[in-house]
Amino acid sequence: MNLHLLKIFVQAAQTQSFTKAADALEITQPAVSKGVRELESQLDTVLFDRRAKQVKLTEAGELLFQYGQSLLAIEKEAEEALYSFNDLKRGSLTIGASTTVASYWLPPLISAFRSKYPGIDIRLSGANTEQISRRLLACEIDVAVVEGEVKDPRLESRPWREEEMVAIGAPQVVAQSWEDEIQSWTWVLREMGSGSRAVSERLLSNMGIRTPQFIEVNSNEAIVQMVANGVGLGIVPRICARDQIALGRVQRISLPIGQMKRTLYRLRLPLRPVSAAALAFEGMLGTQTA
Repeated sequence: MNLHLLKIFVQAAQTQSFTKAADALEITQPAVSKGVRELESQLDTVLFDRRAKQVKLTEAGELLFQYGQSLLAIEKEAEEALYSFNDLKRGSLTIGASTTVASYWLPPLISAFRSKYPGIDIRLSGANTEQISRRLLACEIDVAVVEGEVKDPRLESRPWREEEMVAIGAPQVVAQSWEDEIQSWTWVLREMGSGSRAVSERLLSNMGIRTPQFIEVNSNEAIVQMVANGVGLGIVPRICARDQIALGRVQRISLPIGQMKRTLYRLRLPLRPVSAAALAFEGMLGTQTA
């Protein structure tokens, strides 16, 4: 059933006049008459008794009028609900982020977003860069922020911010002349697929350590705890180690390669429609500086 024709019919039935219906709908009276005839043709039934001097509904017309009012009310409710999504009064947002980004960089942004748009339900999913990329490709998340550059041609990768990386060791380890035995030290590294793992391997390679002895863990927090317990050395984002450095449980060590930084990236799936909530959150990402 054509909703436009139904609107014409309901307006004519309400006003009991094709002329008044035309004025209300801001169309011509012949257009109202034509619309009613087209609807009658579609439904194969007569809706108005044209023998009467006034516009009078037939029995079938009375029945359609009742249903028509309900249908148009539902249409209006649906429009208002959709407008509320566009106005960010309601809706949902799923953010996918590398573990460190999800744990340290996004919480203040999510807090600000919630304060501004309290009707938006937020889900934050933390995983490594490779997993977040797969979830974005599967359209399981709306916004993606990762630790490493993604080379997949299906994804658009844009720099977001830089963060400092630091090498750490337990105080008793740093007290030794570990530099003389650097090739023999065990390193605690993130799992394959993590942006932190890629950065660490590149930095170690720059120091001539291409096949390090290592222990693999699945979070930077685990690296810090392993290092604090004397298991080995680690390279992590400074933000992950700052509390344990302040407590004296781990210490920064200077590697012979100068300052270490890495870039965090925003990912987007080109041509995929982006919700108003996702656009609003990406706008906040753009305003955050290092």
